[in-house]
Amino acid sequence: MEQIMSLFQSVKLALKQLLSAKFRTFLTMLGIIIGVFSVILLVSIGEAISKNVSTQLGDMGSNLVSISFYSDNPNEKFTYNDAKSLLNEAEIGSPEVMQTKEVRTSEKTANSQVTGINEDYATIKNLELASGRFCSNVDVRYAQKVTVIGAEIAKTYFKNQNPVGKHLQIAGARYLVIGVLEEKGESLFGSADQKLFIPISAAERLFKTDSVDLFYIQTNNTEQVPAIVKQVKQKMSQLFPNNKDAYTVVNQQEALDTFDSITSTLTIGLGAIAGISLLVGGIGIMNIMLVSVTERTREIGIRKAIGASGGDILRQFLIEAIVLSLLGGGIGILLGVFSAQMVTAVSSFEMHVSASTILLAVGFSMFIGVVFGVVPARKASKKMPIDALRAD
Repeated sequence: MEQIMSLFQSVKLALKQLLSAKFRTFLTMLGIIIGVFSVILLVSIGEAISKNVSTQLGDMGSNLVSISFYSDNPNEKFTYNDAKSLLNEAEIGSPEVMQTKEVRTSEKTANSQVTGINEDYATIKNLELASGRFCSNVDVRYAQKVTVIGAEIAKTYFKNQNPVGKHLQIAGARYLVIGVLEEKGESLFGSADQKLFIPISAAERLFKTDSVDLFYIQTNNTEQVPAIVKQVKQKMSQLFPNNKDAYTVVNQQEALDTFDSITSTLTIGLGAIAGISLLVGGIGIMNIMLVSVTERTREIGIRKAIGASGGDILRQFLIEAIVLSLLGGGIGILLGVFSAQMVTAVSSFEMHVSASTILLAVGFSMFIGVVFGVVPARKASKKMPIDALRAD
């Protein structure tokens, strides 16, 4: 109990000493404030990016395999029929062929992205309908001139109207709007809100090509994915024996693991950059505490003369450095949390400050106070009473 009271008195004395020079105390804390604020904000940004990437990749499922095709040879093609031949009975698949085309209604004319797909695309991409229906197998089989449009496309071309049942022109061809998608928002792979989706067979005619850029394969069982990847690679090597660089086969789970690794490294890097600010703040605290020791030489001499030990003096100056760091850290945490909330409020980028980040900032602040307070505190504790009392 006596030790607790002694500690309380030391903290009270430290606060009184710091408040006696408010402006200097604030300037000293500024480095810690900026450092902790930077740690909170930058680590939160890194965690938000990591969560955002993981969510978007995870939404597509870890049981997804994608085949990308790109060849400079005009005689090499990866057709929709080639892509379908890669599927087994337990799998579904969809192509994705995109081009920018002029889209026209009676009220609006602009260029928009048109994507050729099949009936399984909505399932694979987790797209929900706001109204109408999605492309069917019949639409694909007979190359029907129908389109499902994103939420932003609906607002752009059909203001205050229900687009379903209306027509628009894509590159001069008349298409019937059969469905409108729920608003999805931005993602790593572009926004479905700003696209028009048409049957792949209609896209082949419109784009004047039967080559598929991208094909997705989805299976019900995640454990089968490695075997599917191996099988797909074998089939692709048979289709393109002389150009294995014309395609890539990607396992979605591997992509997710890679992005997790990248974003984790990014978070650590951002935290390290912010840590440099804390280091600079700690050096500032040490400099000011050394000045304080010099200014309070007579006080140290008097306290030692009336019975204070070197340990008492050391503890007092060390507590002052720790209190200074914690005050600066507390303000930095408040600023960091407030900034994260402001970013979330004014943008679509959602940030949350985790408890672990706050604990890291508090722990680092205390660590800085101890490490950079030791030198001035030891210097104060080593002063001889007679020499300290002679000081001006």
